[in-house]
Amino acid sequence: MSKLEGGRAEFAYNCALEACEKSNKLKKDYRSYARKIPQMIFTNGLGQAMAFVCSKKKSNKEKEDAYDLIYRQISSYMESPCVSGIQKPSGEDLTGWVVSLNSYQYRYVEEEILAFLNWLRRFAEGLIEEGEE
Repeated sequence: MSKLEGGRAEFAYNCALEACEKSNKLKKDYRSYARKIPQMIFTNGLGQAMAFVCSKKKSNKEKEDAYDLIYRQISSYMESPCVSGIQKPSGEDLTGWVVSLNSYQYRYVEEEILAFLNWLRRFAEGLIEEGEE
């Protein structure tokens, strides 16, 4: 496993562990969304998928839900040193940043996020029991 892939896997593992500490409903949703979001990206593109996830986030007044958590984790990952190429500037909104990229950068970031989500899905499926309620 390359250093890049190992860093990506470690980051995703820690993200899935964070989800395991949440409520049972959030864990169940997290496992489901970790499986669905990559397919949304393949079908609609990264920008539209991130806009969808962003639109599903709860307001700051409500408790965090699975969409909030995954969106925050993707954003944190793209700011981390685990990303070898184009990093998201700290503090910048993920969706706004993604849609502002040129086509080359956009494709790179899309592949990077899909690779991260592949690991996240694996760990979510392994650490969170199906139908856990």
